[in-house]
Amino acid sequence: MLTSELPVYKDTFDLVSLIMDYTPSFPKSYKHTIGQKMTNVSLELFEYLQLANRSVDERSYRVKMLEGFLVKFELLKVLVRLCGEKKIITVKQLARLSILIEKIGKQVTAWKKK
Repeated sequence: MLTSELPVYKDTFDLVSLIMDYTPSFPKSYKHTIGQKMTNVSLELFEYLQLANRSVDERSYRVKMLEGFLVKFELLKVLVRLCGEKKIITVKQLARLSILIEKIGKQVTAWKKK
């Protein structure tokens, strides 16, 4: 199956799209630090999904790539939480991101255990 057809890929795409929609409205002092970091980290998630999906025969490699995904994903979760606490994003935006974050986390964890 193509990586772009995986549900986790589609949900990650939606998450990245929301982040890219929200970051331009960040205050100037956060736009080039937190906003840019969120965008970069979220885009890196696609690399780990591609690598994990290509390693069908080698389970240990797939697990390693999914663990790399989860490390970056945890960083992204911290950045999103920080944005919520600093009121850089609205409660509604935080809720939308949180729903996708939870969904993606469950999918990657299940894939890793498979």
